[in-house]
Amino acid sequence: MAQTPTFRPLTQTILTLGATLVMGMIDADTFLNHGAVFVSAQTGNLVVMMVKLVQHGWAAAWVNVPVLIGYFLGCFGAQGISDHLSRGNARRQMRWLMAIDVGVYLALAELQLILPTAWLIFGLGVVAGYELTVFREVGGIPINNGIMTGNTKNLATASYRAWIHRDPVARHRQRQFAWTIGTFLLGCGGGAALAQWAAPAVLWVASGLKAGLLVWLFLPVAMTPPEN
Repeated sequence: MAQTPTFRPLTQTILTLGATLVMGMIDADTFLNHGAVFVSAQTGNLVVMMVKLVQHGWAAAWVNVPVLIGYFLGCFGAQGISDHLSRGNARRQMRWLMAIDVGVYLALAELQLILPTAWLIFGLGVVAGYELTVFREVGGIPINNGIMTGNTKNLATASYRAWIHRDPVARHRQRQFAWTIGTFLLGCGGGAALAQWAAPAVLWVASGLKAGLLVWLFLPVAMTPPEN
């Protein structure tokens, strides 16, 4: 009996690295143009918030709060959506999850010039939490697409096992973590350049990248062939 084709492992890797690239872009933009706020790196966001609070008071620190709330709600909502959306059909589920992601990015890009800063970064926090929950696997191993602290620690421990113990599994993990960190840095660099040149372009470019990933999910190359 023929089985419904599923996505290749490479597809999950592409989705996660795409999310990592976008997260780097958005973090660079919000840090430069929206009050030194990080939307994906909540450790950095909390540090910046407390430094502002001590140095300048609540009037400067409050802008870091909406993104923290949005991030929490994004993670919470993504888990609920993943649990209930198209259960039993992983292919349809991932397409819907990506379609939601693209829709939110397009809405934020369209509204970015009229939304108050607090609402814009709240929305970006929501989508960051959503992406971190949904797209988190590179080369078959779990990855944080927007939090490089854990990835850097994992890269170091994998490097030790790869170099000292000659562990082939660790070498594979080392490459995946290195790819993830490099992709995030590329996104940060690109986002910083765009943010200084034409700030509104950052969200539009991010939306375009996400739309491209959604198209990928409908291509035959993204799927494994059905078994007969």
